Order: sequence, then structure tokens, then C-alpha cells
Amino acid sequence: MSDVAAHQDDPTFDVEARRLRFCRELLTEQRIMDRYIREISLSPASWIILLELYSADAASKRLSVSSLGYASGVSIATAVRLTQSLEVRAIVERQRDPHDARRTNVALSARGRATLRCIFDDCVASRAAAPALTN
Repeated sequence: MSDVAAHQDDPTFDVEARRLRFCRELLTEQRIMDRYIREISLSPASWIILLELYSADAASKRLSVSSLGYASGVSIATAVRLTQSLEVRAIVERQRDPHDARRTNVALSARGRATLRCIFDDCVASRAAAPALTN
């Protein structure tokens, strides 16, 4: 059950205040992410690729270039170019699939993992610094 449903009859529960706080958190986090994205010259599709790789990294998985293209909304050719660019900057590692030579698998490098952790830690810190709701 959501907070809204649980507190529907509670006059002190301010749904709009919670929405506004969430909106402000998103704006703050977007500014943090934008700063990092500019610093390391990432396109929006490259950012999505890195988020997908971070998620896969938690499960010790490598993702194929084609699946990264699909997830980021770009063609396979563009995904190849983006992952090659990220590899040159040591943010990702690319490796031929040992079972299918036509496929290239991609994973975060240690540098890429550290970069994303910095971004996420800054976002978490911004949420912790936000004033608490009173209801």
C-alpha cells in the first residue's frame, strides 16, 4: 500500500508537499548528473549505457553491444561507436563473446564503476541534506 493510500484520511499528510519534495530531489540530482555528464563528455545514450552496465555489474554480468543499443534507444552501429568511445576513455571494457564471435560484450571498468559511484554518492548526499518533511 502506498503512503498516499495509507494516509488518505489523515489531514496532516500532505501529498502535494511530498510530490514537491520529490520534484526538487529530482532537479537536484539531475543537476549533479548533468555536471558529471558534461565533465566526461557523455551523450544521453552513453549515460543510459553506463546505467545499464552498472546494474549488470551488480549481478556480475556483461551485456552485449546490441542489448545496450536497444536499452539506450540507439542503433547497434551507434552503440558500437559509443562503447568504443567509452573503451578508449577506460570507462568500459569490451570483449568478444567466447561462445559467439559475432557478439561483443561490455562491462564497466574499475574507473567507470568508480565514476558512477561518485555520481550516485553525490545524489544520495543531496537527499540526506534535504530538509525533512514535517508530516
